Amino acid sequence: MNKILINGNEEACIDVLDRGFQYGDGVFETIVYKNGKLQLWDEHIQRIQQSAKRLKINTVEESVWLDDIKKLNITNDAVLKLILTRGISGRGYAYESGSVPTRVCAVFALPEYNESHQTGITARICETTVSMNASLAGIKHLNRLENVLARNEWNNKTIAEGLMLDINNHVIEGTMSNVFCVLEDELYTPSLEYSGVNGVVRQHIIKLAGENNIPVNVIELSKQNFLQMDSIFITNSVIGLWPVTKVIDMDQQYDFSIADTVKTIQASLNNSLNG
Repeated sequence: MNKILINGNEEACIDVLDRGFQYGDGVFETIVYKNGKLQLWDEHIQRIQQSAKRLKINTVEESVWLDDIKKLNITNDAVLKLILTRGISGRGYAYESGSVPTRVCAVFALPEYNESHQTGITARICETTVSMNASLAGIKHLNRLENVLARNEWNNKTIAEGLMLDINNHVIEGTMSNVFCVLEDELYTPSLEYSGVNGVVRQHIIKLAGENNIPVNVIELSKQNFLQMDSIFITNSVIGLWPVTKVIDMDQQYDFSIADTVKTIQASLNNSLNG
């Protein structure tokens, strides 16, 4: 099912001088195509445009992306990946303001996860930490080496996700997800002021919580406080929402319930995405 377009042309090779390849100088989005529609398209296109502007990468018009997607001729449920790099340059970190960006539009089969993930997964605390850098915080940029290292800390199939901390022992995110907690019917999610990716589904859940009159607190979340929460769940564009019922930290296991608040948010998200 895989099909890849580079600058609108069907090919799978990128120039070795592209800054996305050389330096991870670019941004990307991962979007689910399901039941004939792109889920949260408006939010995804807005984020890739805003992220590019923050990095001073020349943006690509929404209509161009939509033309590329149309060329992919997607007929089944799938995962769409959009990548925007600063484009081709010579050796060295300096770039020219007029650089022509490279855009990649690729489609992949929608992964099939165990249905039990919807009713609770096991996660672990990773040893690899997330860097603190306010100028990059929130952006889904192509420099994902920390996530690569963290994800490869385990190969136990019973563990579905790894949770990453910063150097101050604050919980920031999962290797592929954002993190939420529930305490006494209020929602808590880590501050991403200095680290982490501000996921599209994370933003959408904060909006849904407001619609359901569920208070949301964006805080610096220490590991100690995190492990004392009533409930935990993770989110991203592909998985939606998975409750976390077990967290492993070194040789200790912590068990969590699935609060009614989590069930409310999960149902609201499913209705929003698939309704």
